[in-house]
Amino acid sequence: MKLHQQRTCIGCRTITSQDELLRWVLNQEAPLRGVQLDLSGAASGRGAWTHGTEKCVQHAVRRKAFSRAFRSSVNDSCVAQQFAAYEDQSAKGRLSGNHDESGSEI
Repeated sequence: MKLHQQRTCIGCRTITSQDELLRWVLNQEAPLRGVQLDLSGAASGRGAWTHGTEKCVQHAVRRKAFSRAFRSSVNDSCVAQQFAAYEDQSAKGRLSGNHDESGSEI
């Protein structure tokens, strides 16, 4: 039996399985340390987690939760744009009939 890691959403502060959350990491290349969505979950370094809802992402930005999670000042101005792009991409995947779990098409 595989144990599921528990993480806390920095937007709503709810503890949830890591499988149900999105991981955000710091982009070290920018002059101002920016926040970047880590869809693969393989980026190195500290991560911050949010639910895949606009409400939780907006709460995290408004509460300056990314700065607290990464323990430094970060530029979180592009978070909303990245989340919107993620939603568009996942909506297109659902409409095309592709299933990531099984690898089959409808």
